[in-house]
Amino acid sequence: MSLIDLPGITRIPLKGSDQPHNIEEITKRMALKYVTDKRTIILCVIPANIDITTSEALQMAQTADSKGLRTIGVITKIDIMDKGTNAKKTLLGQEVSLRLGYVGVKLRSQQDIKTGKPIQVALEDEKQYFAKHPVYSTMGPGYTGTKTLSDKLTKILYTHIKYNLPEIIKEIRERIAEVNERLTELGPAMPEEPNEKMQMAWTMVMEFCARFKNAISGRENIKKQRKERASQYQGGAQIKIMYYHLLKEYAKPDYKVTQEYDDEFLNNAIILHEGDSMPGFPSADVFVSLIQPQIEQLKSPVSDLLQDVYNYLEDLASNIQSECFIRFPSFGEEIMEKILDIMQEEREKTRYLVEAILESEQTYMFTNDPEYLNTRTDIVTVSCFN
Repeated sequence: MSLIDLPGITRIPLKGSDQPHNIEEITKRMALKYVTDKRTIILCVIPANIDITTSEALQMAQTADSKGLRTIGVITKIDIMDKGTNAKKTLLGQEVSLRLGYVGVKLRSQQDIKTGKPIQVALEDEKQYFAKHPVYSTMGPGYTGTKTLSDKLTKILYTHIKYNLPEIIKEIRERIAEVNERLTELGPAMPEEPNEKMQMAWTMVMEFCARFKNAISGRENIKKQRKERASQYQGGAQIKIMYYHLLKEYAKPDYKVTQEYDDEFLNNAIILHEGDSMPGFPSADVFVSLIQPQIEQLKSPVSDLLQDVYNYLEDLASNIQSECFIRFPSFGEEIMEKILDIMQEEREKTRYLVEAILESEQTYMFTNDPEYLNTRTDIVTVSCFN
């Protein structure tokens, strides 16, 4: 059991202090963090010399514990009320009802604390105060005194523990299982010899390399994937899907390269590139001028795919690294920096090759037309078979 003494709700920052301007929001949020816990017993402390209906603590307690199963009211400063007034109605729950009721206490004053008045003496004084008071002495037992509050809290705590014990035991077992799993992940103790430390580091690096390769080839996380949805592909399968969607719209049976061109545009292109050729026989330059812009459109999706694959591989490497180097996160971060350097270097090499392939496609037009092969292939001699 932990006893938490929460501060009152501070509305205005104290002048000359380091309290922020939103001190009210901070204190409310801190108090709610604890009182909303269903396993917390709320001691709602209310001064007897204020109107109980204006108590911020009581309002917060009723919000967090609407059924009143874990809230007990504690009425303090009962000895400094105005003459002719008393807290009898409050203690009896006639003003604001609480299921667990109220208990009035007379604590040590600030002067008693300064003079070092012993607690036992203060408790005896409190007992005599309530016994001789003309109003409180006529009330039945269970409404006044620190001893009454202690006994009442003991019973409430016993009932509360009995009710929450199964959940507490379950939570303890879950935490023990988590700790044991964590210990298993951490593995054996750190070796002391330098060569053994080097061997451990090398083993972790080799494990990372093997797991990364297995993820790409499809041998990693197969059992885990079976437990999850079948659509959650990983590793090489995910990259293949990304490749499959590349240029998918250009491979449809009904796709036409010239679907963006209308007849007028095609006619203008034929006239523009007719040159000195015989009318009615379109020049090959017409074909080149029409197809090259279409090939140019392929550069953007191909470049995007390259970056998407790189991002996926980077995430994959990061996840595997965090598992392989879980015992040594700083060492894992250094390894990850080297991995990213290598991956970025390979990405740029791949980008260069992809761009070179696209450029070669733009300058190479394939056709089986004999006239074109005979008149426009100046570098390579082509033989045509009819």
